[in-house]
Amino acid sequence: MDIVGLAAVILTFTIPLYAIYRGYNQSDDKMELKKIKEQRRLEEIKQENYLLENESMRIELDKIKKENERKQKALENKEDRRWLIEESEEEKDKAE
Repeated sequence: MDIVGLAAVILTFTIPLYAIYRGYNQSDDKMELKKIKEQRRLEEIKQENYLLENESMRIELDKIKKENERKQKALENKEDRRWLIEESEEEKDKAE
């Protein structure tokens, strides 16, 4: 009879302990799921940031290219004018 009473007591305490353990595991699973969702959102934000930075860098590069082209044209025009000045000075010398 003592064994039957002992079995009843063990079963009485085992079931709630199992329920507590299972609830703890479910809580861990919920936290893990939340962590995974947050990591996914972070990766999405990183990807958006990467795309925005690339677009910004492309725009900046286009500005630099246009500025360099403008400077190159200005330099070419300046060189052309220098030659024109030299040619006109040579023509003046010949005319005198």
